[in-house]
Amino acid sequence: MNFWNSFIIIALLLISNSIVYVIFNKYLYNKPNAGMRFLAVNMSKDIIWLIISLFIIDKTKANFLLIVICFIIGSFLIYYPIIKRINKS
Repeated sequence: MNFWNSFIIIALLLISNSIVYVIFNKYLYNKPNAGMRFLAVNMSKDIIWLIISLFIIDKTKANFLLIVICFIIGSFLIYYPIIKRINKS
């Protein structure tokens, strides 16, 4: 497993999650169906991230496991604060 490829995948996930969070705060929060709109934006972000990640790394079990773990952790880190914020409003 190449360190730089792993670093790029993790950095892409962090950057894309940050962008989606900013989009949610500026344009989607306090709008009708904010949760569903967030899901649509986040799912399209996840698909794009997955395609880019698969082009970057070698197709091995260890690298696939890295992608899965990054996806699970990244999803938790973005879904938790947004669901918490939607439930407060």
